[in-house]
Amino acid sequence: MNRLIIENSSPNGGIVVATDGSIVLEQSFQGSAQLASLVDSAIQRIRELEEIVVGIGPGSYTGLRVAVATALGIKLARSCRAFGCPSLLGYPEDNYVVVGDARRGARFLAEIRDGRMRELPRLVPKAEIASEVAKAGVQQVYATTPLVELADVEVVLPQARYLLGREKSYQELDEPIYLKEPHITRPG
Repeated sequence: MNRLIIENSSPNGGIVVATDGSIVLEQSFQGSAQLASLVDSAIQRIRELEEIVVGIGPGSYTGLRVAVATALGIKLARSCRAFGCPSLLGYPEDNYVVVGDARRGARFLAEIRDGRMRELPRLVPKAEIASEVAKAGVQQVYATTPLVELADVEVVLPQARYLLGREKSYQELDEPIYLKEPHITRPG
């Protein structure tokens, strides 16, 4: 089975083409503008594309929307299956915590246990993020952006290659994971 995986939740995105679970092509890119040409050249390297998996965040609003739209377009054009997978599963371990900036004074925290995200990332006030991470009780912590409150936590971005082994978390592809409801700032 040939599978295309797209991860575009951060400024540095990546694609993977896998055949029968083995990676045959892996490329990275910066910015959504490169995504279409990379996907086109990747698909031309394989005879038939049976599945597309897209990292659905949380992450860059534009990057996620572009990746989802790309996958849905390919699904229609190629008559293949398309799935979403939380981008936060894009790390090599099976037990870890991912934290990141959720804007407007909040951080997000997601606990990954046995290679699965058991619940959606939760929002935590900036002042409480360090104590919430400590409560999680795992050794490995990743940050998707530098966080002043957790200056010793290394920034590591999710990678498409690790979404390949997360089939138990694949879900129907419809929309990205949003941390907050949309809001409108009204002029003063």
